[in-house]
Amino acid sequence: MRSIAEVTTAVARGDLTKKINVDVRGEILALKETVNFMTESLSVFAAEVTRVAKEVGTDGILGGQASVDNVGGIWKVRPSHSENKLNLPS
Repeated sequence: MRSIAEVTTAVARGDLTKKINVDVRGEILALKETVNFMTESLSVFAAEVTRVAKEVGTDGILGGQASVDNVGGIWKVRPSHSENKLNLPS
């Protein structure tokens, strides 16, 4: 359990390079595989967000979309337009 706690703490702090590398069985094996998959998915997702941000911020390319296999959620189904609004005083 110590390895799982160390990895999940690292992920919570933004370190997506850690993996659980202990021999386990049963439910703990399922937890190990899930945490390792989650960490890998977050790492790929972060890289894609960085890539799209660079396209927009540095290269001036609008309409970019992140592409991450085996990951779903609201970010995948939302239109690619910005929902941020600049509220200026009248």
